[in-house]
Amino acid sequence: MQLSEALAAFVLQLQADGRSVHTIKQYARHLRLLGSWLDANGIEPELDQITTGVVARFLTSDAARRTADGAAKLATTANALRTSVRVFFQHCELAGLVRRSPGMLVRRARCGEPPPRALSDAEVERLLAVAAKGEARDELLVRLLLGTGLRLGEALALEVADIDLRRGEISVRRAKGDRRRTAFIPAELVPRLAEWIRDREGRLFPISGRHAQRVIERMAREAGVTASAHCLRHSMAMRVYRASGDIEVVRAALGHASIGTTQRYARAEESAVRRAVGA
Repeated sequence: MQLSEALAAFVLQLQADGRSVHTIKQYARHLRLLGSWLDANGIEPELDQITTGVVARFLTSDAARRTADGAAKLATTANALRTSVRVFFQHCELAGLVRRSPGMLVRRARCGEPPPRALSDAEVERLLAVAAKGEARDELLVRLLLGTGLRLGEALALEVADIDLRRGEISVRRAKGDRRRTAFIPAELVPRLAEWIRDREGRLFPISGRHAQRVIERMAREAGVTASAHCLRHSMAMRVYRASGDIEVVRAALGHASIGTTQRYARAEESAVRRAVGA
């Protein structure tokens, strides 16, 4: 069987398992990279031609270890690729497409998880100053992400009917894992949202995720900061943790299903350590 046929069957199974669109796209992207590498190295993209040795050669190649501009990939990015390869070939074995998985020897590298990239208060101020000069829609989106910690996909899926200004709540109908949850609106955002949704129906922000990412990245460049939509979520999480000192409060604010996912925000900041030791 061709790699492309096996990939189509794998994607179908992921869809049947209810995996998120983002997860499925990542698996597919990684396995298409494998297919491109096989083609570039004259290896037939047949499953029975892909051995453990071929998989190892791929994972140690520049295609797997470097970005398009030649820079080394982050350890976490390389680990995600290893996971995609291992899980795909495990599926092929369980589905009877191969006798033994050629990815059975693949292991994730041990590496520390990088701390979440969050903006300082000064960087937030600079970003908001730039946002205030642009379209009202874009400024509101940035303020909403910073204030509520919504994921970009969650924010863009919102409809006017999901906003309850009286209670200061947002009904997130499309949270990660297809769960419903409630996000809370900072008081300073209530009048801004009230003005925006006046006489509006349907989607709160009728723009694509790609366009929103470009807008946020452009604003960040103009403000002289490095930020993405997810960085704004991290910034909100760190602000809540500094204010409460309670990781469970952060978990609830972000809508994480597991406290383990939230633990990364509880890492001690250097300034706190210095104060504790009297440095």
